[in-house]
Amino acid sequence: SSYRQRHLCMCQAAMLSKPAASSGGARLAMLCGGVIAAGVAHALLQEQMLYAMPAKMPLVVTAYEFGVCSSLSGAYLLLAGGGGARAPLWPLARISALVFASLVSGNVALRWVSFPVKVIVKSCKLLPTMALGSLLLHKSYTVWDHAAALLLCCGLVGFTLASHGSAAREPSGGEEEQQTSWVGLALLMLAVCCDAVQVLLQERMMRSHPLLTPMHVMLFTNGIAFAAVVAAIAFTGEVDAVPVGLPWGRLLLYGASSWIGVCCFLALTRSHGGTAAVVATNSRKLVSICLSFIVFPKPVSGMMFLSGASVVSGVAIHATRKATMPTPMPKRRAE
Repeated sequence: SSYRQRHLCMCQAAMLSKPAASSGGARLAMLCGGVIAAGVAHALLQEQMLYAMPAKMPLVVTAYEFGVCSSLSGAYLLLAGGGGARAPLWPLARISALVFASLVSGNVALRWVSFPVKVIVKSCKLLPTMALGSLLLHKSYTVWDHAAALLLCCGLVGFTLASHGSAAREPSGGEEEQQTSWVGLALLMLAVCCDAVQVLLQERMMRSHPLLTPMHVMLFTNGIAFAAVVAAIAFTGEVDAVPVGLPWGRLLLYGASSWIGVCCFLALTRSHGGTAAVVATNSRKLVSICLSFIVFPKPVSGMMFLSGASVVSGVAIHATRKATMPTPMPKRRAE
């Protein structure tokens, strides 16, 4: 989802900031609860609007989320007095293009895949990251990385086939239940690849511009992407399909939950480290999938459980290894 994409966008930035001292279990529980609650709310609102709206409007929904996140980030910087950083426009424009491509392709993919399939595919960012790292950067990976990638591949293929087969066996399961299509999977893989490249560009930019905070990045990337989405809406004519009674309140909560979740994620990473943030993020994904099947009933099979367990295991192996790796400290320039 777009919520997860923003986590990927800001994770490296948070790691480059100086971590604060831990303030106890109450703060840890509050921040973890904020990450999980905001992420689950974002996911359920997205799926509910997907079913409730008479026309599929991925660009309109994406534009509203970009606009809310950019506005809230600007208001935060204005109130906190953090507007002194100079924005590197060209790197921000490239990141915005990737953010735009990722969110739009992920939302458009929901025309052909169910929401749990989207969450599963978006959890497999390790696969394109390893592929791009090997081909472009000539990086080498450990046995644990390859084991995690294998589990993710098995879980992704198994969950997709199980979802496809369940939809095919339920021809009268309701007009809202769509059958998984390879078109939707291709769009999701495009979104995941954009996420992987975007994280690399984000890290490079944050190291080159130490005064730039994650809030600055959210303000400019969401703002530029918002302008691009509005132009795309005008070009595609999607605005003509907008019904008179849009769920404005839910759209506002949808964008606000994304921004609140990222703020909690950043605070959690700074105060309690990357391990706590990874656990909270993966817990949010698991809760979102479970509630998706409960709130919006779908066909369930044993193969889905096994495939989901394979994906969870792969993510856990990768997250554990990443959390135990030493974080390189940025070099200080001589005064």
